[in-house]
Amino acid sequence: MPGVNRLRQWNRSMRRTRETELQRLRELRQELEETVKPVFDKHGNMGVSVLELRDQLEETGITQTIPKKRLELLLERADVDGNSYITYQEFTDMMTNPEFLSRKERTAMNKLIGLAIHNIVPRSLRQDFLKAYTCSPPPIFIPIISAVQIIVFVIYAIELSNRGTPVRANSGTPFYSPLVYEPSRRYQAWRFVTYSLIHDGYIHLINNLVIHVIFGLPLEIVHKGLRVMAIYFIGITAGSLAHSLTDQWALLVGASGGCYALIGGHLASVIVNWKEMNHECKGGNPFRFFLSAPMRFIIILFIVGGDTGYAIYKRYTDPDGEKIGVAAHIGGLLAGLLVGVPFLKNLIELPWERTVGVVTLTVFMLFVVTAVIFNGVYNGYPPTDWS
Repeated sequence: MPGVNRLRQWNRSMRRTRETELQRLRELRQELEETVKPVFDKHGNMGVSVLELRDQLEETGITQTIPKKRLELLLERADVDGNSYITYQEFTDMMTNPEFLSRKERTAMNKLIGLAIHNIVPRSLRQDFLKAYTCSPPPIFIPIISAVQIIVFVIYAIELSNRGTPVRANSGTPFYSPLVYEPSRRYQAWRFVTYSLIHDGYIHLINNLVIHVIFGLPLEIVHKGLRVMAIYFIGITAGSLAHSLTDQWALLVGASGGCYALIGGHLASVIVNWKEMNHECKGGNPFRFFLSAPMRFIIILFIVGGDTGYAIYKRYTDPDGEKIGVAAHIGGLLAGLLVGVPFLKNLIELPWERTVGVVTLTVFMLFVVTAVIFNGVYNGYPPTDWS
């Protein structure tokens, strides 16, 4: 009889355990109904892509609890019909099957699944970035700033010619101009911006105008004038501030800070509109492939790398002593990238992109504050000319 009693006690204990587990699974199903189902519903009846869900779960850090191969196996098993998409029902069956997940895996999955799915753009909301290229309203800022720079260049070219020092391909800078950034006159704050209107020879001007056309016009067509104007002048200011940190005795002219900010803005646009730029780019259309996010990224890095490498070479090895403001290039590029993430148009803003935007803007503001303080307290600049 003692053995029979122990058997009965064991059976009762097992029933209670099963009832507890069933109750826990019912509560989990109810919790999933309230928290996860609305997110799944945004993706329609087909569900969520297995590959995208896996990638997003990995980005949330779930592999610290569920190894990558185990995660791939779980998602593969969850996709019962094998169509590479997981529906809400398939996901719920996986989560509420006691033999499918361990309690630790279930807890991790339940904690991170909502965020992972939320970061996947539903197919119905995916947009073609090429459709954002509209000339309504037409680009205004880039043509205006280009015209202003040409007018200023012509005025000073005539004046220099009258002085007997005509402008040539790589020479002819009116260093006496109140527009030039001059370290000894940093108290004239406008010089941190107006230096961009002065160019050292017509090749310098032409190069910047080419960048205006190649990078500035397409950027303005998509993101419109106010955003591009903000990026441009922020890049110019960041370029002169970066130059003032590294070349305390050197004058600065040229719009390279603004031009490189346009390039940095393109990088920012690629980052936040990655999926929209890849819309239907795998259909064999060479035009779409050339304008896809990876190709844009590679082309921009190639141009920036080549031009920056040449500028560094000229800056430090040219026997003729030509001094190119490399720091202004880098400062403008980083400003365009850091500020472009939160400022430029994001066709579908995901939570992680919003977070990245806050971080990049904070980093840029810290740079500005640091540069301003440095300009105020550093004693290594030329004596201030208060005349």
